[in-house]
Amino acid sequence: MPPQGIETPSESVMLSVTDEGAGIHFSARLCRYPAYRVAWIWTHVQTPDGFFAHVDHAAPCAGDETSADETRTTYADASSVLTFTREGASGALDVANLAARFEAAASGSLQADMRFAPRLSRAGLLPGRVEAFGRVEGDLRVNGRAWRLRGMGQFHEQRQTEARFTTPFCFASLWGDGVGATLLQIPDDSGGYILRDGEPARPGRVRFGPPSDHRQLRIDFGANDYIEGRATAITRYTIPIYGQAWHGAFVTAELGGQRLHGALNDWRPELLFVQN
Repeated sequence: MPPQGIETPSESVMLSVTDEGAGIHFSARLCRYPAYRVAWIWTHVQTPDGFFAHVDHAAPCAGDETSADETRTTYADASSVLTFTREGASGALDVANLAARFEAAASGSLQADMRFAPRLSRAGLLPGRVEAFGRVEGDLRVNGRAWRLRGMGQFHEQRQTEARFTTPFCFASLWGDGVGATLLQIPDDSGGYILRDGEPARPGRVRFGPPSDHRQLRIDFGANDYIEGRATAITRYTIPIYGQAWHGAFVTAELGGQRLHGALNDWRPELLFVQN
């Protein structure tokens, strides 16, 4: 993997979905580092049968950067373990597709074909990042068992040259029917927004409670104007990165009186949530 702290072009793309009726929480993330010809592959699934994880930080990848300006763009590792295709311009996508194919002795086998139709989108929380919320439909097979998925989810692209995983953070992406929220807290700063059908985005300052199975959430939009809630972990897991543990969780949340699903992640929380 790229040395920690090195500036180098990178391309992160991710699709997540929750099908509450099927009991499925799914996420797949590809991060390409073309200059190093390596990609990071993360796939995590909670099913009625249990938890499935496949992580590879040494997947081969082509040395060419993916064009961001095409109206049809494909992000993939060299072996096509994860292939994301975006139709429409970045920030104004029409549809996104994911094809996932792998079998590994440690994790087992997974095949997925999913289609994401955006309903809400926003750019600008971080430079180079575009996030969208909408409907996901597709087929998922884990270790031989198949599900047809239909649910709300999230898709994002984030391109940057700045080094990744240098600043402690807490991040949440939450979604529901006609609503989506992206929340980020870093040392001495925070930001986020909530999107609703037919309304302008509402940006605000974000605060998370410290890591636990039940996390307090708050977005302050202005003086005496805020919403609060709580995220409850369905599954918590870790990924080793640069000798540290990245902490992830599939969650359900109540925020501003609405029930949402999504993911909540921490990097170096011991530096962000300092006990006084």
